[in-house]
Amino acid sequence: MRNAIIKSTTFLEKILEPIVKGMSGISAILLFLMPIPVMIDVVLRVVSSKSFPGVIEIEEYLLAIMIFFGVAFVQWKGEHVKIDFLTSRFPQWVSDLLDVCIYCVSTIMFTLISLYLYHDGAKKIAGNEISFSLDLPIGPFRYIAAFGIAILVLTIFIHLLKAIDKVIEAKRTPWLILPFLIGCGLIGLPLLGYFPEDLDGAALGLTGMAMLLTMLFLGMPIGFGMAITGFLGMIITYQAPAPALGMLGIVSYAQASSYMFTVVPLFILMGQLSYHSGISSDLFKTGQVWLGRLPGGLAMSSVGGCAGFSAVCGDSLATAVTMGTVALPSMKEHKYDMSLATGSLAAGGTLGILIPPSAAFIFYAIVTEESIGKLFLAGILPGIMMTLIFMMIIYFWARLNPALAPAGRSSTWKEKIVSLKGVVGMLCLFLLIMGGILGGFFSPVEGGAVGAFGAFVYAGIKKRLNFEIIKMALYQTLGITCKLIMILIGVGILGYFLAATRLPFEIAEYVAGLAINRYLVFTGIIAMLIGLGCVLNVIPMILLVLPTIFPTVISLGFDPVWFGVICVLVMEIGQITPPIGVNVFAINSVAKDVPMEKIFAGIGPFFIGMIICVILLVIFPQIALFLPNLFFQ
Repeated sequence: MRNAIIKSTTFLEKILEPIVKGMSGISAILLFLMPIPVMIDVVLRVVSSKSFPGVIEIEEYLLAIMIFFGVAFVQWKGEHVKIDFLTSRFPQWVSDLLDVCIYCVSTIMFTLISLYLYHDGAKKIAGNEISFSLDLPIGPFRYIAAFGIAILVLTIFIHLLKAIDKVIEAKRTPWLILPFLIGCGLIGLPLLGYFPEDLDGAALGLTGMAMLLTMLFLGMPIGFGMAITGFLGMIITYQAPAPALGMLGIVSYAQASSYMFTVVPLFILMGQLSYHSGISSDLFKTGQVWLGRLPGGLAMSSVGGCAGFSAVCGDSLATAVTMGTVALPSMKEHKYDMSLATGSLAAGGTLGILIPPSAAFIFYAIVTEESIGKLFLAGILPGIMMTLIFMMIIYFWARLNPALAPAGRSSTWKEKIVSLKGVVGMLCLFLLIMGGILGGFFSPVEGGAVGAFGAFVYAGIKKRLNFEIIKMALYQTLGITCKLIMILIGVGILGYFLAATRLPFEIAEYVAGLAINRYLVFTGIIAMLIGLGCVLNVIPMILLVLPTIFPTVISLGFDPVWFGVICVLVMEIGQITPPIGVNVFAINSVAKDVPMEKIFAGIGPFFIGMIICVILLVIFPQIALFLPNLFFQ
């Protein structure tokens, strides 16, 4: 039996590998092309008050093909976002058995999505439906999406075969019946009409969320788990499979082709190009010249570099790893205590999604339908405040124990002035994006294209671009984007279920009716977000948790923009908090010779500093709201 499985796996891999890589190559090319129509449209509007016809539809079609041709590539590499906090502690054969169950359910689920995308495409073709602006037939794009998901199904099936082989190799073959019974029964029984009939909306919603969390903590990819929960919940809600099946194709395509979501790959691409253009190293060198003579000066330069790089990146892990690569060798050379050095970098990385343009604010805006421009502005002053608090912590820590972070040499004023050229790239990109948005020259969605184009031009001017760098930036952006959009597809399907049960709104009404101080509820939400932040990255957490808690926050009378800043900041606290602290793991990947406990030991003072930031924002909400209120009357 095992030989048959190995032969089948090898045969499928040989067939699929060139297909998956070819499709990912097409996706990368489309990603490279995405900023061009938007840039043409922006330039035409500024110069002649005319628009590029059909630009929104062009971007939607580019995004849809890019996503559906790229998701199998992410699965091929095994990089869809999941929580492995528990599964990493299980015996290996138990983890493999869980994988069999997960891949069995996922294979069935995505086969249904592919079939109903195809079915939706057939209906569009039969009805001769065409697009609004470009008069293109809509049906063929659904066929493309169905094909992309079909390749994803085959890729998942290969992973299923590999997981089965591992269980057999571990001599646990009799256990295989269990995951197949669970996997087939979980989706098969509701499709055949076997489901509970006496659950009310709230009870069904809570049961669904409990099932979702169980699947996620057992290793189900987040987007997959959301889609499965939403699909099964819809069947039970409507007591029939037809509405849920019809929803699969419609929602999957709508989420992957939303013009609003084009901002995701474009801002990520800007960050990738900014990194490869050397902006991070330029910022650190500037900080080193200005602050190096102070106790802890290099660590403060690292935090300042993180803040500056955040203005062109938008991701905390990328910021932490990038600045860690640049700054750690210098701090080692100057005999810095590695606990302080790595702690400051892990904490400084959290600025990556607080200072705009921030990917977290983009996804917060997508979920809550708040203004991206307001959220970007709301993050500026809190980001500066947190940067200054981190620098003060480093300074006083080094003053109390100078051996931890020796002062460096002084620099002349001429050296300081000359070093300012290191901030030019960051400053130009930041002003280009924020100035363009606030000046009304382009929307926040278009700002992603403008930023990506600007980063490309800057890297070209610095002569730091070549084919390999562009290819690397495109593939890294493609991988991150496909992972996030897959979660958004899951969010879309789950959202239909939650809306049908009215669970988020019933929770909001219940909490609002409690005779307790709203800040007690707020504190509970904060504690929950910190806890989840320990095991999840910020963006998946926003997409997972926010649809449920946001109505409660609004019912309590909190400002949604202010809460966006609090939400992102608090989730970032979780990114440096034991037992997981993903930013700590990111820094450990750069500083492999530094024990994890030493990095966590350096986090303590910065954790306190972030809590102080939250308290200040609660006491003085205008720190976050001043700039949005000033520019958006």
